[in-house]
Amino acid sequence: MITVFLLLAFLPVVLPSGTVSAQTTGYTIQKVDHQVEVMYSGQVVIRDTIHVYGQVTDGFMIGLPSKYSAYILKAVAFDADNVYQVNLGVQLGDRSGFYGAEVNFNGKSPSVFTVAFVLSNSLITYASDAGVYTLDFPAYPSLTQDVASCNVTITFPSAPSSITVTKSDGEVDTDNYVTQNLAAYTYSIGSVAFQIPTGTLQLTSISQLNRQIPIDPTGKVTSSDSYHITNNSTSTMTSFVLNLPTTASNIVVKDEFGRVLTTATSPLTSRDILLANATLITFLTSGQSTIITADYNLPSATIQGSQYVLGDFKLFPNFYYYVDHATFTFIPPEGATIVTPQLSSLDSSATLTRESFQDTLTVTRDGISYLDYSSPESNTVQLSYDYNPVWVSFRPTFWVSFLAVVGCVAAVFIRRRKPSEKEPTITRTERLPTQQPMPTTSSQQAKSVEPITGQRITTENVREFTDDYEEKKQLNAELKSLDARAQKGKIPRRQYKVQRRAIEIRLETLTRNINRIKDVFRSSTSLYADLVKQLDAAETDLVEAEENIKKLESRQSKGEISLETYKKNIGDYQKRKDKAESTINGILLRLREKAR
Repeated sequence: MITVFLLLAFLPVVLPSGTVSAQTTGYTIQKVDHQVEVMYSGQVVIRDTIHVYGQVTDGFMIGLPSKYSAYILKAVAFDADNVYQVNLGVQLGDRSGFYGAEVNFNGKSPSVFTVAFVLSNSLITYASDAGVYTLDFPAYPSLTQDVASCNVTITFPSAPSSITVTKSDGEVDTDNYVTQNLAAYTYSIGSVAFQIPTGTLQLTSISQLNRQIPIDPTGKVTSSDSYHITNNSTSTMTSFVLNLPTTASNIVVKDEFGRVLTTATSPLTSRDILLANATLITFLTSGQSTIITADYNLPSATIQGSQYVLGDFKLFPNFYYYVDHATFTFIPPEGATIVTPQLSSLDSSATLTRESFQDTLTVTRDGISYLDYSSPESNTVQLSYDYNPVWVSFRPTFWVSFLAVVGCVAAVFIRRRKPSEKEPTITRTERLPTQQPMPTTSSQQAKSVEPITGQRITTENVREFTDDYEEKKQLNAELKSLDARAQKGKIPRRQYKVQRRAIEIRLETLTRNINRIKDVFRSSTSLYADLVKQLDAAETDLVEAEENIKKLESRQSKGEISLETYKKNIGDYQKRKDKAESTINGILLRLREKAR
């Protein structure tokens, strides 16, 4: 009995007690900055900067109302130094009705960090009659703990002229509001109606960005950015604003048909980008797609020792829109060997290709926006390569050698045939006295292009024909440019008529002169007659192709044909037009050679 009594008395002291020895380590959320940011392309960034007190030992939980799960494009988490993994689609505590995300800090415990969700632009609607946009968004973050203070800020591509925010705890007419003691598991859906200047918000999706970055032998760096854009709004898109690096120069923006677009550039120092507002020639209706290409120069590579170095090169600018898939390709000059980055140091998104005479570095990324620019994740490339300047002369030397060999073979062939051609020459010389005597000098003989059997053709005839034809082509191009400027209202109507009439008078004069010389060519040797015949056929094909292109663009703008039919046919007509223009240029080149 004494032993049992002692055991009962000392057993609670000896055995480990959970309530006594357990050490609870937790945290509290002091403040959350809930930022709702609308991009230029209409995608919405929900960015929560969280200030905690204590240690975050397990994964941090944050969520959105479940209705937004279908609109999530991307989620990221980072602090000032690190980027953390985010697991989507987890349950938020023991509650339903939420779409949760868990942040894995990998043993770290930051006191201030950011969790951001990128939502699609389907959450924005536009009432064209009233000119008002409406955004559906989570008014507050959904967390598993109470928040002492929550500061909400709504940002637009430009300052709104009017704004009305509707949420469960009241309505405000500002882009900023604050709430104290935000309860855990807050489920709050809000909407904001706002008005902003026309053109500062384009509901678009950019499915692909292909950026080619070639470097020439002198180290000059250029870039060619190709965007595949689709209009997601209900209104017609007339322009698009590209975000380029601030160091970009000599900017040329073209559409998918190679036509140069009118572009206005302006730096935006607050976002470290250069805005390039390109006006489209062919407007995009709802659901239509197009390709826009921007060509520009960047700072040159520098020589450090024996290597060319392109240091701290930004992979992508501070994009204020969302790109689904991006490809960046660095192309050093032919014969260069990329030294860094090395193949062993590249991750799965980068590929280093080594061919016989060419090395290329390709980097692919998904879901690009200004979040990637501002996060600590690597956004720069340190590119260096070895290059021997002797490679500059490789191709010229090859072609010169090839032409020299061809010239030697041709000279041997001509010399072998020359004796057999002397007999006809003597015969023609004997017949000259039967013709009317004409004084001949060395200068007059130089003007004769070749022996002829019909009317005599001189170098002046050929030179006059080619010069008039080139001037006619240039005037036709000026006439098209004048018509385009008049349609856009960039030139007064009276000035347009005067300039157009002057060009038409000059074109009539050139056409008469060209037709006169064509008749001379037709009555001469078979060579010139055949060239004129080819030229007439190419001109007919060119006129037909241009007329078909105009008809096709007119039908497409009226909605009579689908976009797929338009793209298919416009490509065929464009090829036919290019072939005709190439034929004409080739004939003119042959005539210029005859005139030398």
